[in-house]
Amino acid sequence: MPDRTDPVEQLIRSWNANAVAWTRTVRSGGIASRKAATDAAIVSAIVGRRPRRVLDIGCGEGWLVRRLTQEPGCATVGLDGCASLIAAARASDPGGDYRDLTYAEFIANPDAVVAGVDVAVFNYALLESRAVDLLSSAASRLAPGGVVIVQTLHPWASAGSSYRDGWRTEDFSAFASSDEAWAPMPWYFRTLESWLALIRDAGLALETLREPAGDNGAPLSLLMVAARTA
Repeated sequence: MPDRTDPVEQLIRSWNANAVAWTRTVRSGGIASRKAATDAAIVSAIVGRRPRRVLDIGCGEGWLVRRLTQEPGCATVGLDGCASLIAAARASDPGGDYRDLTYAEFIANPDAVVAGVDVAVFNYALLESRAVDLLSSAASRLAPGGVVIVQTLHPWASAGSSYRDGWRTEDFSAFASSDEAWAPMPWYFRTLESWLALIRDAGLALETLREPAGDNGAPLSLLMVAARTA
């Protein structure tokens, strides 16, 4: 029986509870940072590599998969462990390739999804404390020369009063509209040092690190591109 005090279990439950509200918010442009810079940043990072095959891990309602269909010759697979989000993705993109697959299932059997991808991407989708196996599994799907791209909250901008690793709670108040009801979501905060250690421990080497910023110059996200070490 799942441990209901486990933050990972709470995280999974929160995505199931928030799936409808999240889908509406994303599709209505209700997240200011995404409109300002971060959506464009992740698309640019992927498209700049001219990939033929992309794996979007934690694809949610599928916006990035749909966007990448606009790129000639780019085939994208999206996977997510929230069945409601996958259903929303399939409803909006019946011809797309979306897999209802949890992170635990992906770690246990990486061969369940396509291999030989040029880019495996986590766009605000690495929210758990133990992520090294997940990154390693993603790296195992790469073609020679392929990369893993991670975009996440910038640790300096989202640290609050404590700059140390640990579980936090998102209440969605920054972008929740008055007609949406949100369940609080636990997520794991990492310092910059911790992010770089995670990349290393997963058998990856950092190629580039970018800090997409808003109009005031403050960083909105941390974007890392990493390749497998020899």
